[in-house]
Amino acid sequence: MKIFILNPFLFTGKLSRLSRKRQPLSLAYIASLLRNDHEIKLLDANALNLNLEDTINEIKKFNPEILILTSTPIDRWEVPSHAYIKFLINSLIKIINSLKISYIILTGSHGSVMPEWLLKKTRVNFIVRNEPELTVLSLINNIKDFSRVRGISFLKNGKVINNPDAERNKNLDKLPLPAYDLLPMDKYSYTYPDIPKPFSIIMSSRGCPFKCIYCLKTMMKDKYIARSPENVIAEIKHLVYNFNIKGIYFQDWEFMISRDRVDKICDLIIENKIEIKWGCNARATDIDDKIVRKMKEAGCVRINIGFETGSQKLLDISKKMVKMSDMQEAIDVCKKHKINIGIYSILNLPGETRKTIAETEKFLADNDLETMCSPNLPLPYFETEMYEMLKKQEGKDFDWENLEKYAGRVGTSQSPLLAKIYRWHYKHKYNWGNLYFFNTKFLLKIIKLIKSKL
Repeated sequence: MKIFILNPFLFTGKLSRLSRKRQPLSLAYIASLLRNDHEIKLLDANALNLNLEDTINEIKKFNPEILILTSTPIDRWEVPSHAYIKFLINSLIKIINSLKISYIILTGSHGSVMPEWLLKKTRVNFIVRNEPELTVLSLINNIKDFSRVRGISFLKNGKVINNPDAERNKNLDKLPLPAYDLLPMDKYSYTYPDIPKPFSIIMSSRGCPFKCIYCLKTMMKDKYIARSPENVIAEIKHLVYNFNIKGIYFQDWEFMISRDRVDKICDLIIENKIEIKWGCNARATDIDDKIVRKMKEAGCVRINIGFETGSQKLLDISKKMVKMSDMQEAIDVCKKHKINIGIYSILNLPGETRKTIAETEKFLADNDLETMCSPNLPLPYFETEMYEMLKKQEGKDFDWENLEKYAGRVGTSQSPLLAKIYRWHYKHKYNWGNLYFFNTKFLLKIIKLIKSKL
């Protein structure tokens, strides 16, 4: 069969282009699984900046029987945007109306948590729930008799049928390497220049064993499953030798959970004399002097930490299972070894007050740290404890149409706007003093901001 695999053109909530260009790993894995038995076209419209019209023309030229696309690739924390899903729905309707395709298959977290809603909105044939690769392979192999394929949802006589969940893939080493050769590898880059181009992401493990109340983990839920160090090194060698990759970011949700495994990966990088610079995500509790020293020797230049907040009270409410002392130690270790630190931050978590915002900004100022981007407002995603808190707070159920307006509004004592004002105030106060509005740097910053808006 002819199968077109599409990573759609991504937008932010303001429908502007996302700067983040990373390989859509789940789609590249699917392409590898299918390419021996089918004619495959994998198009990353996001990396190529292809608009909808151009994308439809590419699909028309290939004339596939099956279209596979995603609302959220598996390679990142699942923070799906309501604005993006509205855009995707409109795009799918135009694709369906413009093309004659026998089957359209949609993967991603939007449909994994709410297949009924998405099936009726998009008119796709199948929703693939949760971890997608092996489910898509099973569906393609049984496309004429799919009634027993686990992990899919579909409409039958106007009724939504949710087949039982598929089991997680317990042996990730058996997956073929992603079909990097079908992707525009020169288009990808990391957010910061410390990890150079040519660049690729790798996912060496899946899932997270922790239970933070705000994390949507539906595509890789229940279990933490890791690839062997030898399998990871084989992928690194493939990228280095075939695509001249110089920079790698381990897109694992928590790369350092098994420090013995990380230690072995580092040993293999060193033994094989692989010259790369790389970074990863990590929990503060997994960072210590010994492992960071080894990581540095193996080429690590960056560790991004799920800091979230400088308030121990909020960390406890969020079930983060991290102490502020752990955070301080992790930062001190990274600074000692000259590892760049990325800080993820969340504003207006349940329990947030003006006092806790001040605690966060003071901790960042004391450690001379900036967050990687403006702190995110926590969206109470379906299947999270925060969503259950929202339902109890508001006394009703939600869907993707009305969820986003409750971002930062669960269990808080101030509105998101007021929280942003408090954060802005304390950030400048702790960096430049109580009279920061007379500080030359502050005034220049305000002038620059005003000019950018003109």
